[in-house]
Parts: sequence; C-alpha cells; structure tokens
Amino acid sequence: MSEDDLFAQAMGKVRRLEKADKVHPEKPKPKRDIHSKQLIASRLTPVQPTAEHTPEEGDEPWILKTSGISREKLKALGAGRPPIDLETDLHGMNREQSVAALAQMMEVAIAERYRVLCIVHGRGLHSQGKPVLKEAVYEWLRSGPFAGHVLAVIPKPYTGGGSALVLLRRNRGR
Repeated sequence: MSEDDLFAQAMGKVRRLEKADKVHPEKPKPKRDIHSKQLIASRLTPVQPTAEHTPEEGDEPWILKTSGISREKLKALGAGRPPIDLETDLHGMNREQSVAALAQMMEVAIAERYRVLCIVHGRGLHSQGKPVLKEAVYEWLRSGPFAGHVLAVIPKPYTGGGSALVLLRRNRGR
C-alpha cells in the first residue's frame, strides 16, 4: 500500500465539525476607558495608607513602589505584564476634577478586581513651571485615600512621561 492510500484510508472517516462542536478561543480582555464605562456604585471603603502599604519614592524620579516590589517586577509592568485593565485620560481637567476622576477609577478598579491601570496625565508642557497635574496624580497615588491599594507606579514607556502605569494589590476577598 502506498503512502497516499494509507493517508486516504486514515482520513476516510473525517467529517466537518458542526458549528456547535467548534471550540473558539477566548478573546483577550479589552482595555476599558473609564469615561466610556458606566461607573459602578461601590460599597467599598477606601483603605487608609499605613507605613507598611504606603508607596515610597524609588531611586528614579516618578517611580513609586512599596517594599518588596523588585526591579524585575517594574520592568515586567513596563513591558505590559500584566496587561492594562483600565485607562483614563485626564487631559483638560484641573486638579480637583482629576482627583475626582481618579477616585472613581480606583473604585471601579477595586470592585472589578483590576490589576493594572493607565493614567494619562500629560507631561505638563502647558503648566507654568512644574507639571501640575502630573505631580498631583503622583501625590494622590502616594498618599491619597487609595494609597493602600497601590503597589507600584511607573511612567508608561514611550509616552515621554505623559502617562503612568499603576499596579494594584490583588483583592482576594469579596
């Protein structure tokens, strides 16, 4: 028997799968923009920062991290591991509006158990002197009402310092 005959014999009982039998791979979870998603009314109470959980400034400017977060973890975060779950753009907002938007974003992120956030705050090129919004965002993440949920904050790569990636604690209970 030739190879072609053997192949034809082996494939003789092959049939096309019905649509119900087909397996479709899961699509990756898309990034969500806080402004396009209806905000969830959260029953969560903000965690007050403690000495153990308060992010501290790293060696480099614009990096916040809690103790126990390695350089490798920061590099992985910058490389997209884990991927961004929620993103918001604060352009055009003043300090008070941006803090309110950040609080809403954190409530949604904690309720949905998101791990990585992206905050677009701009580089501060239109601010008088120092970047006002950028400094307000980092200060709020460092010592605001949700600081206890923040493990690390780094500038998002390839944005010129105009965006921040925020790594949140795993929320195991709920």
